[in-house]
Amino acid sequence: MAAARFYRRELLRANVGWPVEQVRERGVGEVLRTDSSWRIGYAPDSFTRLTDDLREKGFDFRTLIRAGLSEWTDEGTAVDVFRDRLMLLARDERLDPVGFVGVGPGVRPEYSASPTTLIHRPSNALVGIEEQLDMLTEGAFVVVVNDPLDAVAIEGLGRLAGERWAGIPMCGSQLSSAQAKTLYRYTVTDTVVVALDGDLEWRRTAIASHPDLSYFYKWVRAVEIPDGQSAASLLKTENGPQRLYDAMVATRPLADYKPGRQQLPEFDSPGPSPTGPSL
Repeated sequence: MAAARFYRRELLRANVGWPVEQVRERGVGEVLRTDSSWRIGYAPDSFTRLTDDLREKGFDFRTLIRAGLSEWTDEGTAVDVFRDRLMLLARDERLDPVGFVGVGPGVRPEYSASPTTLIHRPSNALVGIEEQLDMLTEGAFVVVVNDPLDAVAIEGLGRLAGERWAGIPMCGSQLSSAQAKTLYRYTVTDTVVVALDGDLEWRRTAIASHPDLSYFYKWVRAVEIPDGQSAASLLKTENGPQRLYDAMVATRPLADYKPGRQQLPEFDSPGPSPTGPSL
């Protein structure tokens, strides 16, 4: 947690630069508030800032290397693993912090996860459950997305709509069976929703998660984010919250999107559609 506090402090103290601009431009500037449940941080564009900070706090090199926070160079110098990245804390099935996911700049950023360690395996860790646990235990639908800022946007809409949706980001990876099991462990509904947008690579990845999700959830639904938008960018358009709400309540079975599967009308695909009144 010392590394998480360091990353968080670095983001909150920044007044300019792409990390601050990116979260504001994507319509999720609330993560910059000190009381935000999303403790997103920033790994500075420096070789040893984190390593030096944690060394000053009493951590030895071996601990930092084994934790996946530092790595040795060919010259024998310990340097930071993450540099110039938005940082999110990843947790295991018990919600214990075990690693990080780094998010690069841009609308479609590159993602990097902590290396595999004694306590961290990327395919077993998830981002976002602990931040939205209050909603999940009250019946919010899990909405699987790719981008963590889209997850924040969906959480904001979910709270506005009566704690209805909780966004869980996959950060460039395909959902594993272990991750699906963890999601199911912390939800109280039998329905999960996958958000599809104009990113074709993510669509393929999301559709491929159907077998693992359907093993645990009775209903695996999909929503289409319209006009080539993402959840966060849609919020920034005119009447954005209502447009995103309308997209979120118009669900259909994810199985209908499998290659070669004819998309059937909604009435031919039984299962609940999380509908309700407009915002």
